[in-house]
Parts: sequence; structure tokens; C-alpha cells
Amino acid sequence: MRIKVTFKTNKLPILYRHRFMALIKEALNKSDAGYKEYLYPAKDSEYSKKVKPFTFNVSMPSGRIAKKEKIIIDEGVEIEDTIFHFPQNSSLSFYVSSSEYQFMVCLYNGLLSMKEFDFGNGIILQLQRVVMLNEKKINNDEVTFKTNSPISIEDKNGKPVLPPFEKGGMGGFSDKDLETFNTHFNAIHNGILENIRGENGKKGQRLFQPLEFIPVKLKKQVVKHTLKGFREKTGKPYMTLTCFEGCFKLKGDPRDLQMLYQIGMGLRTGQGFGMVEVV
Repeated sequence: MRIKVTFKTNKLPILYRHRFMALIKEALNKSDAGYKEYLYPAKDSEYSKKVKPFTFNVSMPSGRIAKKEKIIIDEGVEIEDTIFHFPQNSSLSFYVSSSEYQFMVCLYNGLLSMKEFDFGNGIILQLQRVVMLNEKKINNDEVTFKTNSPISIEDKNGKPVLPPFEKGGMGGFSDKDLETFNTHFNAIHNGILENIRGENGKKGQRLFQPLEFIPVKLKKQVVKHTLKGFREKTGKPYMTLTCFEGCFKLKGDPRDLQMLYQIGMGLRTGQGFGMVEVV
């Protein structure tokens, strides 16, 4: 299931994903507080590491102007960084995709009841409309995807892993390079799908068959992102994540491809990473 939410606003800071996460939580809480607590349990809960069954992306209007200004991230935490100013009467689009019907219904109803959201830094998001989008049905074992938001892949030590970008020629990658990336890519998605498909904390169903990632046209993308837990742990205002975006082919069981199309690919999908579209 996919929705497009249109908000009227005049600007947006470069650090925005954490505030859209807060928007999602507030909408869920207004619609069904019990479901919100289930999806976002206390940190010491055995379900605190539950994979979120959704991903999102924010699309800013064209004609925006970037300015360096003060950004208040949290009480006592402020930086100077980019704020995008939009043309008069502009709107931004907030896209959300999920595999879970209950999540999307709760989000939809919660958003409609909110009307507006205090984004911070003097920014108010005024709800204009919420539209259900057509979701594509995947029936083949090979699909070409393009990223709507950057994909984050890391090894077990938290080091970013990027796909090879160009095969053959000067500086091109080898089959071994691609095999190494696919190993990490499969390990991450085995864990994600096991978590999503599991019931009551029991071992769930993993990938039905290994995925094969094939680069088409990709590039590296460095993203600034912040979370309260990160700030408290490190004392830093934000993290810098090395991701990738662009176009790629993915081979696998159609059921796995459909699920990853719905919930996003890679890590931090519930934080606004890994949303893809079928080309």
C-alpha cells in the first residue's frame, strides 16, 4: 500500500527525517495509541528492535533555494546548516509505503485528524490532502528498481558497504566485488524478512531464495541524519551516512521482491531510507 501526503509549507531543513518519524508516531497515536505502542515499544522491551513495516520519502518542490541558517535540532542542540526555502504557495510531497494494512489505515486516519504538524524551527506543515496510490504487483523473478530515497547497507561492524558502480574498463568492478556486496545485501534482508514475517518473537520466514543485485546506474550519496539516541550516546548533533541511489536490477523470489518493494530496502527504512519504485 502506498500513499502520497501533500503539505503546504515554505521551507525545510536538511535534517528532516527524524521529524517525519515524529509525524508518523503522532498520527498513529491519534488513530490507535495501542498500535503505536506495539510498533514503537519501550527501549528495554524484547520487541524494541522490531523492524518497521514501512518506508517513506520526502519530495521537495522545484525552484527551492538553499541557505545556511540556524537549525534547532533539540533543546540545547543547534547547528548552522542548509535550510531549503520554497517558492510561494509551494507544497512538498510525503510518500509512505507499507506491507501492513493496519499501519496504513492508522496512519491515514491519524493524518486526516491532525490537519497540521509543528515541524520545529518555525515550520508548520499544513495538510492539504492524502491520496492512495496504485501499487505495482510483482510477478517476475527479475525487476528493475529505482531509488526514491537512498539505500543504506552496512556490514556487521556498522561500516558502510557500497555496490560496485561500473563493470569492466578502467576502475571497473569484478564479479568478486559484486559477490561481496551481494553477501552483505542478502544477510541484511534475511534478517529483515525474518523479523517482519515472524510471529510473537519466534523465528520467522527468511528469504525464499538468495537475492542477486545487479547495478545499472548508481552513485554514492552522503546523508546527514539525526536521532535522539545517537545524540545522547555520542554528543554529536547528527550522523553522516554513506548510502547509494539510482537504478538497479534485483533477482529473487517474486514474494520477496514484492515485500521489499513495499517496506523498503536496506537499513533504517523506517527512518526514511530505502524506498524504491518499479521502473
